[in-house]
Amino acid sequence: MSNKKSQISEIIHHLRKYKSITSMEAIKRFGATRLSGIIYVLKERGFGIETELVEVKNRYGHITRVAVYHLVKDIDDEGGENL
Repeated sequence: MSNKKSQISEIIHHLRKYKSITSMEAIKRFGATRLSGIIYVLKERGFGIETELVEVKNRYGHITRVAVYHLVKDIDDEGGENL
């Protein structure tokens, strides 16, 4: 199994359990540095994922925006495939 597939599975498991994820969480927990790419793949497969931009302070104290991805529709809800 490729690392990419493993990361996709880990991300969807996380979303199913916690309902949201950020890039920093994906990097720290799964080593997934391209969360937006994984989210794109999941959306293509039929998952309903919404993006919320939130303002946070970075390590220098500056305000910046980061994406929080929320699972709003699971393909399992409609009898779809299970990752």
